[in-house]
Amino acid sequence: MRLACVFLAGALWAADDAFTTAVVPFLTKNCVGCHNPSLKSGNLDLARLRNPETGLAERDAWEALATRLRRGEMPPPTSPQPPPAHRNTLIEWAERHVAAIDKGRKVDPGRVTPRRLNRAEYNNTVRDLLGVEFHPADDFPLDDSGYGFDNIGDVLSMNPALLEKYLAAADQGIRAAIRTGSPPKAVYERYELERLGEPARVPGDPEGERVIARGSLIGRHRFPADADYEIRVNLRGRGSEGDPPSRVMLLAGGRQIQAFEVETGQNRKRAFEARIHMPPGEAEIGAAWIYPGPPYDPAMKENNGGTNLWVDAVEVRGPFAAAGDAGLPETHKRIFLCTPPPGKFDRDCAKRIVESFTRRAWRRPVTAGEVEKLLTLADMSQREGDTFEQAIQLSLKAALVSPNFLFRIERHPKPNDSTAQAAVTPYELASRLSYFLWSSMPDDELFRLAEAGTLGKPEVLESQVRRMIADPKSAALADNFAGQWLELRNLSQASPDPKRFPDFDDDLREAMRRETTLFFLAMLRENRPIPDFIDGRFTFLNERLARHYGIPDVAGRQFRRVELDGKQRSGVLTQASVLTISSHPNRTSPVLRGLWILDNFLASPPPAPPADVPQLNEEAIGVTMTLRKQMERHRADAACAVCHTKMDALGFGLENYDPVGGWREMDGKFPVDAAGELPGAKRFDTPAGMKAILLEDKDALARAVAEKMLTYALGRGLEAYDKPVLRSIVGSVGANGYKFLDMIIEVVKSPPFRMRRGEGAKPI
Repeated sequence: MRLACVFLAGALWAADDAFTTAVVPFLTKNCVGCHNPSLKSGNLDLARLRNPETGLAERDAWEALATRLRRGEMPPPTSPQPPPAHRNTLIEWAERHVAAIDKGRKVDPGRVTPRRLNRAEYNNTVRDLLGVEFHPADDFPLDDSGYGFDNIGDVLSMNPALLEKYLAAADQGIRAAIRTGSPPKAVYERYELERLGEPARVPGDPEGERVIARGSLIGRHRFPADADYEIRVNLRGRGSEGDPPSRVMLLAGGRQIQAFEVETGQNRKRAFEARIHMPPGEAEIGAAWIYPGPPYDPAMKENNGGTNLWVDAVEVRGPFAAAGDAGLPETHKRIFLCTPPPGKFDRDCAKRIVESFTRRAWRRPVTAGEVEKLLTLADMSQREGDTFEQAIQLSLKAALVSPNFLFRIERHPKPNDSTAQAAVTPYELASRLSYFLWSSMPDDELFRLAEAGTLGKPEVLESQVRRMIADPKSAALADNFAGQWLELRNLSQASPDPKRFPDFDDDLREAMRRETTLFFLAMLRENRPIPDFIDGRFTFLNERLARHYGIPDVAGRQFRRVELDGKQRSGVLTQASVLTISSHPNRTSPVLRGLWILDNFLASPPPAPPADVPQLNEEAIGVTMTLRKQMERHRADAACAVCHTKMDALGFGLENYDPVGGWREMDGKFPVDAAGELPGAKRFDTPAGMKAILLEDKDALARAVAEKMLTYALGRGLEAYDKPVLRSIVGSVGANGYKFLDMIIEVVKSPPFRMRRGEGAKPI
């Protein structure tokens, strides 16, 4: 056997007979005519791969070649096509060669820049640390994003304005959690309909009742202490004598507190009160009209159940001491592990409190020196005459504005050695895990395992992932990972043309978002196959969204699981949230929809378009010319066709869905044509046919999802040295049915998640 060997970084790759007799002739005949040093079509030079002395080491080029051949993207349809057997021989050889290179390489786990807590992480961490439900980070500046996510360390900057926000938030949080004497003086706050507008959703909506958004009022109130509060609902308007009574529900903290029956005639009672107990922090409060159901009557939404009444204002008074309750709130007790006699300052007790709190806040053991620095603030406060509780407040506020709290800092034993690899510490691993799955700090179980030094064991990591996914806090993965991966956050900015889509409103928008969120959580918690993202034959609907889809027998505001036949709806591609965010306000966009699929499920987004791209004639679409016809003219330009051929075909496969995701057979005067052809002469006529083609390459689908997941989990963009890890993750997941939760477990077990290298320049 003839061999040409290449040595690089201790690995050996050999050119075998297949390389000489099959690979090189294939490249010469089918590839290098376009992909050579002169033309470099697609920025790809394949001529150099024929030289065994240099070409065998081109790992990424062989992987890209195999991927494009497998997808049918090379050679282009206009060129002569090689026999399938020859194509398959090259694909199999290239994939074996890439696997051999990966096996011979030392895995590089990379390094992550110290990461500032983003807004979601800050809110959740304060909630879990203090036990106070308020959202100070909602008022912070928006976080910058990189690689599609807002938890990337390299882009999460700090500035003086943000530091001022942190100081104010720390003060508010500590004051809410700790009682320094009698409850705060009772205050009065009034929320008016004109100021807040109408609600998009109502918490705690029970089975058998419908909330009517029109004329209801939902706001947010900051409760300063764990105490009693009086809530007063003021109504305005009146109906005719003899109209049936209406009902209004008082809401607070995500709970329905009390329902009141409202007589509609003249001179009837228009104010209702209730006394409730609330913990400190922010919570939703308000009042909403309800009526029994089903069936749903659209007219009821427009006139508050047949009356001309509306919630004019909601008033909050308090706090008041709870009847017979002289005890301290739980938020106070969890911080004060000990309490000296009144008027005394016990420094040993203060040290115990500060050390325990700071260990949790900084998510690691703290040194005696660090605790001592914080205690000097308590000493100073005590000398100025403050109480023991006030002195502790000052130390804890300092802990909350420390970089050790605001940043996730990982320390390497050899920080200046770029070749030194080391496992992250157990406490750092606990934080990586909790911020990945919960967007929050570790809980007591993770701290316990970190202290015991057992968290890094593969079987322990897997059991913790399963436990954490089963916890309600894993909903953060849907809000923050899926919200950015699937671009659900953009739904709040979608503004379909109200003249063309008069039925689109905030209720429908919220139902769209809720459907995709529940679908993602089902994929996660049921460990469903990743291909179900494309063709999962189930979804979650309430009556409003089911009516939008034309799906019968779904009544009520409550979301419930609905099985699908896959003809019109299945997977996320045909959910209204995705279809709306990938459309223009007045028409569909095959380009945006195709781009969405390429980026999120094929990991092959096209380059940015040139600046001089001509605009479509919007007025002609559906009137004198179909959108498809205009796009065909656009693709006649060879420079445009490179990207648009595949992108447009995918987008046109979803043309049966209008700009807000409703099914349609006609687009203006013309029948909808959802047919298309993907590389490799793969033709389809319906959305279901397009999805079937996408599912032919499950490895490509799994790889795309794994890239997004690993980027989010690590908080950094992926580099060339991460490709072997991705290949390993996809291989492991594929061997066990492509299960979604299994992929998360493989990500957590991977070297980049468990390890890091030094801070020096990237090793060669």
